[in-house]
Amino acid sequence: MAKVPTQVVIAAYHDEAAADEVADALKKAKRRLQIYYRNVAVIRKDAKGKVKIKETGDMSGGVGAGVGAVVGGALGILAGPAGLAAGAAAGAVIGGAGAALHDAGIPNERLEQIGSVLQPGNSAVIAIFQEARVDKATMKEVDKGAAEAVYTLSTDIGNTLRSGQDVAYAFAVTEEGVVAERMASGEDAADIQALVVTEEGVAAGAAVATEEGVVYEAAVATEEGAAYETGVVTEEGAVVAGVAATEDEAVAGAAVLTPTEESGDAEEEKKEE
Repeated sequence: MAKVPTQVVIAAYHDEAAADEVADALKKAKRRLQIYYRNVAVIRKDAKGKVKIKETGDMSGGVGAGVGAVVGGALGILAGPAGLAAGAAAGAVIGGAGAALHDAGIPNERLEQIGSVLQPGNSAVIAIFQEARVDKATMKEVDKGAAEAVYTLSTDIGNTLRSGQDVAYAFAVTEEGVVAERMASGEDAADIQALVVTEEGVAAGAAVATEEGVVYEAAVATEEGAAYETGVVTEEGAVVAGVAATEDEAVAGAAVLTPTEESGDAEEEKKEE
């Protein structure tokens, strides 16, 4: 049997010291019994462009390949509608992807591949919070696609850092399904994506938040039907539109809300009472 990560968090920062600070904070929280994690690895690139890797716990077992496979698979789903349509199948891939995380000897080339997309002065941290066990056949199968998955992860990290944003990913795999989240943030905006895949269906959402407001969209698909909603929220109010469809019918609607109108209506209702 091989160990599989079932809860993984990965974050990449412009600040070279940030990943170490996060790792230290995790250690302190663990000592206080506030959280529990299995392993943590810090990857950073110094001012001379040299990649340095520091690990705690037992990170032997293909951490770079396994983490990359988990995240790479989820990023494929989060990439767009085509990925969302394949959510159920991709969820199964993610569920087994972590098998490459253990027993193969530490593949520094995988961690270094992630480190290679960092700019001098950047850093990244990988934390594994929970593990389960799978058979070695599953681990071997998943490891075949590890290189491509790590490439997907590394590319997204590199592109996001170059755009001026830090980026973080969180993934959890249980018997019920898969949860994946990605958040990129900079001085002026934050970009959030989330996905839940279960036997019942798929739910996904995305939002961009700036000083002006929030733009979001969310979708749910099950055997019974599908629903989609999109909206814009600012200080002036909100505009929301959505559609729901089943085999029998489809319904669409839209609404415009303003704080003034809502406040005025509430005051009128109180007076009438």
